[in-house]
Amino acid sequence: MASIGKSQQKTLGKTSSLDAMEQEICNQVEDLPSFARELGKNDRFRNLDPSSVVFTGSGDSLASSFFAHYLSEMQSFAADPFELQLYPKVAKNKTLFITSVSGKTSTNIQLAKRVRGLAKKRVAITANAESPLAKECDGVIQLRYKRQGVLMSGTASFSASLLAVASLIRRLPRLDSLSIMERRAAEWARRLQLKPRGEFLFIGSRTGYSLAMYAAFKIHEVLGLPAQYQHTEQLGHSQLFSLQEKSDNLLFLSPSSDNKTSQVFRVLSKSGFNAYLLKSGTADPILAALQVMFCLQHLALYLGRKTGLRECAFVMDKRRLALSSRLIY
Repeated sequence: MASIGKSQQKTLGKTSSLDAMEQEICNQVEDLPSFARELGKNDRFRNLDPSSVVFTGSGDSLASSFFAHYLSEMQSFAADPFELQLYPKVAKNKTLFITSVSGKTSTNIQLAKRVRGLAKKRVAITANAESPLAKECDGVIQLRYKRQGVLMSGTASFSASLLAVASLIRRLPRLDSLSIMERRAAEWARRLQLKPRGEFLFIGSRTGYSLAMYAAFKIHEVLGLPAQYQHTEQLGHSQLFSLQEKSDNLLFLSPSSDNKTSQVFRVLSKSGFNAYLLKSGTADPILAALQVMFCLQHLALYLGRKTGLRECAFVMDKRRLALSSRLIY
């Protein structure tokens, strides 16, 4: 979920979190091109050697960090922030980008302090330029999007983070087709025939794997249902034996040309599994990722509506929400 801290929980009840999520998904059509133009003017971190960069974050931010790792053709490193604390020399003489929407996640702040004087530069990617993380770091890339002021599952915060880290690896493409992309994603989600009681497994390789992470997180947060993510290659080694052939939903994500993922999809589909393939129609890896991302956001939203939810499941679970805050902050 978008990390927002305890204070924003007070806004619950003013607007449905699912309504806010839907609005934020739609707003991305205008917000993302505007933010991309702003990123294009930012030359503070232009022409970085990808091998000199480390990305990290938690939750959705870890998914965006892995997206950058694969977008760089695995030249840039991405890892969990707590594990980077255990091995701080990974950041020695490198630029460390720490993505945190709120800038208040304790592990991220501890990591920034841990590598002070060791990393070449520590840069916070955050929506809150006055946050503790931003103040601890040497630089800030501020995420900009219309926020709804309601506790909800991360949508625009993730897409803005995705663009921010992607802009550090390569030039961003023109984003003039997002309205068509968003509309088609909503139609795709409505047409998808999923097993209503089955668990979810999202499968992908390269950038598809990072999006599989994000997809599972949306099912957890919006529906409160079990969901997992897996590398395409690893599926057949052990997890295959735990899958329920007649009920589980297997969604294969192939944002870019990915013959391996398509091949595994075909094999399992012909073998009687409920397998679905989500491919992109564009060759640009950033546009392809946004196209798949819109589909995954609309899928979680549509399934929430279909099951009669007004609020995201995690918002309604006050006990676990409080426990989550204890673990995160």
